Amino acid sequence: MKVSIIIPIKNEPYIHELIKRIHKELKGYNYEIIVIDKSDVTPRITNAKLVKQMSRGLGKAVLEGLVYAEGDVVVLMDGDGSHRPEDVSKLLKKINGYDIVIGSRFVPGGKTKDKTHRRIISWVYRKFASFVLGLDVKDSMSGFSVVKREVYDNLNLNPLGYKINTEILFKGKKAGYKICEVPIVFEERKYGRSKAGVKEGFRILRYVLELKLGLR
Repeated sequence: MKVSIIIPIKNEPYIHELIKRIHKELKGYNYEIIVIDKSDVTPRITNAKLVKQMSRGLGKAVLEGLVYAEGDVVVLMDGDGSHRPEDVSKLLKKINGYDIVIGSRFVPGGKTKDKTHRRIISWVYRKFASFVLGLDVKDSMSGFSVVKREVYDNLNLNPLGYKINTEILFKGKKAGYKICEVPIVFEERKYGRSKAGVKEGFRILRYVLELKLGLR
């Protein structure tokens, strides 16, 4: 099994340290790291493939990364340090029995270090998405996943903004793919501030409704 790790970034100073940590944690795996860059200034990346993003949005960055991915399994994680490389192997261990494995902050054993106001906002969006889309997972807004390549190839994905995993869960469930959640620790980003805001919140609401209505 070859693993492709896709990391979309935009002005993320932590990416160099993250790549080092991934290499340290995944010794023994057959893997590649693909960084999809939408930065104002392209960073110098070593020990990973660097692809300049031509589209807009994190979800579209993932689809661009798939063009270069050679793995049977695709890992999607954030580039700001909020997703721990130590948790990647935990998700990979589950992929043989499932098609979609979500790194979850909210199943037993999971944890988030987000600020209180961000936890509240996340709770509202998660409950809304799960109710409207009929998702029986605890962390429908997770950005951390391990997914078999065939799932990406067989689903017609048209992501908007950040939440491509929500679309994968919704369309994957309808297609009959097996889904599970694995507890992770969600860290605070290492540098800078989150790029999500009110605009992204409205984008999420629109995205969920368009998925439900079959407009995506």
